[in-house]
Amino acid sequence: MNILRMTALMATFLISTAALADDDCTDPVADWQPQENLRQLMIDNGWDVKRIKVDDGCYEVKGFDQDGNRVEAKFSPATLEIRELEVKFTGSGHRSGYLKKHSVQQKPVNNKNTRKKPKVNIQ
Repeated sequence: MNILRMTALMATFLISTAALADDDCTDPVADWQPQENLRQLMIDNGWDVKRIKVDDGCYEVKGFDQDGNRVEAKFSPATLEIRELEVKFTGSGHRSGYLKKHSVQQKPVNNKNTRKKPKVNIQ
């Protein structure tokens, strides 16, 4: 009987945990900027944008940076702030200065719904 209770308890816990999982971005759709604004921001900063799509409530951009490295990044659709960045470096170049070297310049957005989070800037 104890094993049955434990199994039921574990199943309940797993189901409730999955139900509590949130999307990465929770910006109201009415506040979203057009994907073309993000595409232009990335092009202006040297990216070769291959695809922009919505994933977990965020804009996800895949392409290449100005050094030819494959990049994948998630952005807040309302503020276009970067939320995640993945870089697959090509060659054997020095990688430690990547984030200092690449920084996106954008105007601050005055929005009550934006949360203060650490930012990673790319260019």
